Amino acid sequence: MKKILFIALALVASVLTFTSCEGNNTNNPLVGTWKRVSNESDFFYTFQSNGDYQRVEDYYMNGRDVVAHEHIVGDGSYKINGDVIDATLKTILVYMDGSKDGESFDEYWPMNEKMKFSVEGNYLTLTHNAGTEEEWPELLIRQ
Repeated sequence: MKKILFIALALVASVLTFTSCEGNNTNNPLVGTWKRVSNESDFFYTFQSNGDYQRVEDYYMNGRDVVAHEHIVGDGSYKINGDVIDATLKTILVYMDGSKDGESFDEYWPMNEKMKFSVEGNYLTLTHNAGTEEEWPELLIRQ
């Protein structure tokens, strides 16, 4: 009887252990890909549970029926402190008119940025430059 009880407790403990580890990955409301579409551009943010993120902009100068005029990709990492994302880009490259060779774009996008955020359902609101005169909001939808 003691042996069966011990095995049952061991099974419950292992299930709780695996459940709690899995919960750590799903705790972060930012994890996933978020998109915003404007008349001429598509903007994507992909946040991974390991702290990596990617920011992409596709700018269509001649309409959406042709390849993006500018395909801009920023790769970096992020940390969350309360309702603020502290994002650091390591690389920012622009690919012009479908080119396979990227050129540095870091003079046009900030390498470090703090963004206030809120998630409501499938919507993410980012407030860039929060608390400054250059503050601007961005509303994205989960993909």
